[in-house]
Amino acid sequence: MDGTLNGGLSAVHAAVAAPPAHEKPKLTGYLRYSERCFYKSLCDMPSVSRVFLACVLCLLGCLGSVAASAPAPQPWAAMGHISFRNHADPVISGAMAMAQDRDGFLWLGTQMGLLRWDGQRMRRHVADPGKADAMPDNYVLSLHIAANGTLWIGTSAAGLVRYDPVHDAFVRMPRLRNVRVSALADDGAGGLWVGTGASLERVAADGKVYAAATHSGTGPTFADTGVDQLRRDRHGGLWVGTRRGLWYGRTAEAPLQRVGLAAPGGREPAISAIVEDHAGRLWIGTRVHGAFVIPSPGAKPVAVVESPSGGTLDGERVFSIVEKSDGVMWLGMEAGGIIEVDVATARTQRIRHRPDIPDTLRDDDPMAMLRTRDGQVFVSTVDALSQHDPRPQGVITIRTLPGVDKLSVPALLARPDGQVWMGLTAGAIARVDPVAGMIGTISVARRPGGAGLPKGSILALANGPHNTVFVGTQQGLYMVDGDGSGVRRIAIPERPAEAPVYALAARAGVVWVGGLDGIWAIGAADSHAPKLLRHEDSALGDRRVTAILPMPDGDVWVGTRAGLARVKGAGPGAEVMPTSAVDPTRLPNGYITSLHADAHGRLWVTNFSAGVAVLLRTDADGRRWFRRFTTTEGLPANGVSAMVDDGAGGLWFSTDIGMAGLDTTTFAIRRVGSADGANIAAFWTAAGVRDTRGNLVFGGLNGASVLRPGRLDTARGTPPLVATQLSLGAREMPAWSFNRHGAPVRPLAITPAQRERGLSVEFAALDFGLAAERRYAYRLDGFDPDWIDTDPTIRRANYTNLPPGDYTLRMRSTLADGSGAVATGFPVHVEPAWHEQTLVRMLEGALAVAAVALLMRGRTSLLRKRQLELETLVEARTSELRAIQARLETMAYADALTGLPNRRLFNDELRRMAAQSERDGEPFGLLLIDLDKFKAVNDSLGHDAGDALLVSAARRLPDAVRATDKVVRLGGDEFAVLLAARVDGAAIAEVSERIVAAMAQPVLYKSHSLQISASVGAAIFLPRASDVDTIYKAADVALYRTKQAGRNGWTLAGTR
Repeated sequence: MDGTLNGGLSAVHAAVAAPPAHEKPKLTGYLRYSERCFYKSLCDMPSVSRVFLACVLCLLGCLGSVAASAPAPQPWAAMGHISFRNHADPVISGAMAMAQDRDGFLWLGTQMGLLRWDGQRMRRHVADPGKADAMPDNYVLSLHIAANGTLWIGTSAAGLVRYDPVHDAFVRMPRLRNVRVSALADDGAGGLWVGTGASLERVAADGKVYAAATHSGTGPTFADTGVDQLRRDRHGGLWVGTRRGLWYGRTAEAPLQRVGLAAPGGREPAISAIVEDHAGRLWIGTRVHGAFVIPSPGAKPVAVVESPSGGTLDGERVFSIVEKSDGVMWLGMEAGGIIEVDVATARTQRIRHRPDIPDTLRDDDPMAMLRTRDGQVFVSTVDALSQHDPRPQGVITIRTLPGVDKLSVPALLARPDGQVWMGLTAGAIARVDPVAGMIGTISVARRPGGAGLPKGSILALANGPHNTVFVGTQQGLYMVDGDGSGVRRIAIPERPAEAPVYALAARAGVVWVGGLDGIWAIGAADSHAPKLLRHEDSALGDRRVTAILPMPDGDVWVGTRAGLARVKGAGPGAEVMPTSAVDPTRLPNGYITSLHADAHGRLWVTNFSAGVAVLLRTDADGRRWFRRFTTTEGLPANGVSAMVDDGAGGLWFSTDIGMAGLDTTTFAIRRVGSADGANIAAFWTAAGVRDTRGNLVFGGLNGASVLRPGRLDTARGTPPLVATQLSLGAREMPAWSFNRHGAPVRPLAITPAQRERGLSVEFAALDFGLAAERRYAYRLDGFDPDWIDTDPTIRRANYTNLPPGDYTLRMRSTLADGSGAVATGFPVHVEPAWHEQTLVRMLEGALAVAAVALLMRGRTSLLRKRQLELETLVEARTSELRAIQARLETMAYADALTGLPNRRLFNDELRRMAAQSERDGEPFGLLLIDLDKFKAVNDSLGHDAGDALLVSAARRLPDAVRATDKVVRLGGDEFAVLLAARVDGAAIAEVSERIVAAMAQPVLYKSHSLQISASVGAAIFLPRASDVDTIYKAADVALYRTKQAGRNGWTLAGTR
C-alpha cells in the first residue's frame, strides 16, 4: 500500500511541479497560476496529509475525467474560416478608439477627427477654430459612453470633450492637469474617471474636477507615467494601466495598490489594454510582454501563452482586446493579426491577413476592437474597418486545407466511410474527414504517364464497386482505390482516352460518363477492360452533357448545355424535353447544372440562368408539365449552380448570390446569405453533396461552404430606425431630437421662408449585420398617397414647397424578403404665409362677397339693358379663374426661384417617359447636374449670391439643351435634364458638353465675377432592361464618378 500511495503522491508532485523562479506562471490559451499556489500548500503539509490528499485527488481525477470530458467536436468546425467584411474607405480606417452609443451609432476616434457611422454612410466631425461648438482637436485617443448615454471624447491636445446631441455640438470640459486624455471610465456615481498624460482625475457629476490622489487621500499621482487605460469592473473596483504597470483600487475611495505582473527582468510592463469578460475575468494587454489574465477578484495575474507551444505572444505588443463571443477572446497584436483564445478548450489560433482570400482580415494591425450590442465585432486596422459576425452557425466557410495551395472545388463526393472527397482545379483530390480534418491528397502524376492523376481540373466523382471511385478529369476517366492509392486510367471503347469527362453517375453496375461527345455507358465490374454498353449523342438534342441521373426503372435523365433529355433503358434514342423561355409550364431552356429525384418521384432541374424547375406530372399524351422557381418566387439569383437534398424534405441550392433552400412540400424558399455566414461568392456547377452526418457541402471557386440547415436560424434583435441627418431650408440641423428616446417627439416646424428650399431627411436602420440587405421607403401622411421607395445607399426623403398644414413623416425599413420591419416617424408642421392664414382668407372672402353684392345692387336696374355686357363680364371672370387655377398648378409643379419645373413634376415626367419608352421601345436619357463649388460661393457671399448663380444656371441650361429636352431643378444646386428624342451616346455627349461649356462662363454679381463649373452624370433608359430607380441611380453614380475625376465634366453610366 505504501508503494502505491507514494506512487500516487509522486504523480501529484509531478502534476503540480512549480516552474522555475525566473518564469512567469503560464497556462496554454488561459492560465495556470493555481498550480504554483497548490504546490506551495502541498509542500507545507505533513506526510500523512499529503498521502491522504493524493488518494483524494486520484479519486477526484477519475471522476473529473468523466465529468469534464470535452464536448464532441462539431463536424467541419475546425476547418472553418473566420470571415470578415472589410469596409475599405480610407476615411473609416485607422481608428484608435471605438464606441457604440445608445441610439446604435458606431463612433470611431481617429487621428483625423471623430466619425459617426450608421453602417452605410459616415459623418465626420473635425476641428474648426472658427466654431466654438466644433471638435477642438482632430486627434482622438479615447471614447466612452457613460451610464447615462453621454459620449465622452478624450483628445491628444485639447483635453476632455462632451458631445451634445441635442445641438449637435461639442462642449470642452474644465481644464485638467494634462491635455492628453487617453482613458475614460464611469465612477459609479454619475461622474467620470479620466486618465491623462500625467494624472488620474475624477470629474464628478456636478462637473468639478478632483485629483485622484487628493480625493482618496493617498495613492500614486502618475505624474511620470501617465494613465493609458482605465476599467471599472463589475464589483466597483477601478483598474488603472500605466506605462509602468497595473494598479487597482477596491472602491472609489480606497487607495490604489500596485498589481504585479511578474514580467521578465522584474520591471512592470506598460499596459495597453484592460477588458473584463462576461464571466468577470480581467484581461490585460501590455506593450512588450503579451497578455495576462486575472481569473477572479483577488487572484494573481497569469500570462496567456499560445497553444500549441512555440508562439511569440509573450514578447509581442497587444493593441486591443475584445470578447468576440462568450468565452472567446480576441487579442489584437501589433503586426501580428489577432490571437483567438478559447477559454473552454484552452486553445488559441492566429488570425492573419491572407492576400489570396477575399474575406480575410484586411491587415495585421488591429488597433481597436469593439463588440456591438447585436454581437458584431468591428476591428479597426490601418487600412480598413473589418467586420465579423460570430453569431451565424448555419454555414461554415472553408478557405484553406493543409497541403492545398488554392482551394477551388469543382467536384465533390460523399464516401461511405464518412469522408468527403474534394476534386480540385489543380488536378488533385483532397480527402477530408469532417471531424478529423485533412486525411491526405491524391496528387497529380509527377511525370506524364506516371502514377497519379493528370494535370487539370477534377470535373466529376462517383462511387464505384469494391470501394473504388471513378474520377472524371479534363484528360479522361480514371479510377482510384478507396484509400487513395491505385490511380489508373479507364479506357472507354471507341472513345479517345484523353476526352474530358464532365459528368459521372453509377447505378446497378453501370457507369454513365458524360462529356462533350454525348453520354457513354460502361460496365463497372471490370475496370481494366470495361465493356461499352451504350452511347448516345445527337439523340440528346445537344451532345454536351452536364448532368446525369439514372432512375430505378433503368431510364436516365441527361442534362446538357441546352436542355434536358430522357434516355430510355430499353431501345436506342432519347426523348428531348421541349423548352420555352416564356411558357412557365415548360422547361426553361439553357444550361442544366444538376438533377435530382425527390421522395415523391418528381424530377428537379437547376439551370445556369433560369432558376429551378420541377416536373409535376406527365399527361397520357406525353405532355410534361413543369413549374418554375426564380427570383420572383424568392431565389436570390436565377443562376443556380448545384442542388443537394437534405434528406428531410428540403432542397438546397448554390446560386450566383449566396444559397437558398426550398421546401418540396410547401415550395417555400429560404434565402441563405452573408448574414447566415455564407461568404463564398461563386460556386462550381454540380459541385454539391450531403455527407453522412447530414451536412451539405457546396464547392466554390475560392473554397467550400458547409451548410447546416438545422442551425440557420440566428436570433437577431430589432435594430433602431433613426433619422441620421436633417436639412431644412438648405441648412443642416440636429436630427437627434426627432428620434424617439422614450418621450413624445415635438413637430418639426417649417417656416414659409424654408418651404422653398425644402426638407431633406436621411434615415437608416442601424443594422450593421444586414446593412446591405435593408430596403427603405418613406411617406408623408397627408401629402403622399403611398409609400415611396428610396435608394438603400442614400435613404433620403426630400420635399419642397409643401402646402401649409400638419403632416407626419413616416420612415420604414425591411429586409429584402419583407421580414425584419422597423419604422419610425415624427410630426411636421408647415406654417402658412401671412396671406394664407385663415383670418386673412376669411377677410378676403368677405370683401369679395361685399363687393359683388354692391355691384349687383348698383347694377340691378341695368341688367336687362346690358345683358351682353354682363355675359362678357362673366366670361372674363371665368377666364380669370382659370388663369388663377393654372398659376396654382404652376406653383405646385414649378420652382419658385428659377421658374423651372420642380422635383415633383420631374418624378411624374420620369415615370411617364419610362412607361412611354416601354410601349414605344425608344430609349430616353437622364442627366443629373450639380454646380461645383456652389456651397463655397453661398457661404462666402451669402444666399443672394447663391440665388443669382441658380437663376443664371436656370437661364443657361435651356439654351444648352435641345428643344425637345426638359430642364428641371431638383433642389439646392441640383438640376436634371430629361432627353426625350433620338437618344444615344453621341446625343448625350453633345448635350453634356454644351452644358459643361455653358456653366463654365462667369456670372456677374454686383462687383464680383463668379466662376463656377458643373458636373454631369448621364444614363440611358433602355426598354425592358431598366426602371426609373435604375436609371436614376446609374446617373447618380455617374455624377459621383465625374466629381471623383475632378468635376467640370460629364460621365455616361457604363463607360470609364
